[in-house]
Amino acid sequence: MSETVPMSRVEMSISIDSLRNLPEGASFQKRSGQANASVFTQGNNVVVTATCDSLQREVELYAELYVSTLEELEEMRESTEEREEKGCRHTPILTTILALAAGIIVGTAATLIIKTARNG
Repeated sequence: MSETVPMSRVEMSISIDSLRNLPEGASFQKRSGQANASVFTQGNNVVVTATCDSLQREVELYAELYVSTLEELEEMRESTEEREEKGCRHTPILTTILALAAGIIVGTAATLIIKTARNG
């Protein structure tokens, strides 16, 4: 269904003297896979910025999964209504399992979207 995004990690070791002597507007930068990191000074502060492109990709994958799950759920709901009209009854266990699966998917997608909004 969704492909696994490999973990990317960036580490930098910068001496304090190097940071103190860093010219205004200059920065230390490093990239590894989808991960990027940048360190610079701003007045008396050290500013560290890190990003990972794969997070947006994960959010998009989960959003697509969420939409397709909602469509499947709607199809199942319509099918259930048709069966009920014909006199067939659905089982409470199936309904519980479907509701639990939909809740997990929606919760995961919402969590990823909120984390992305806060970090990005």
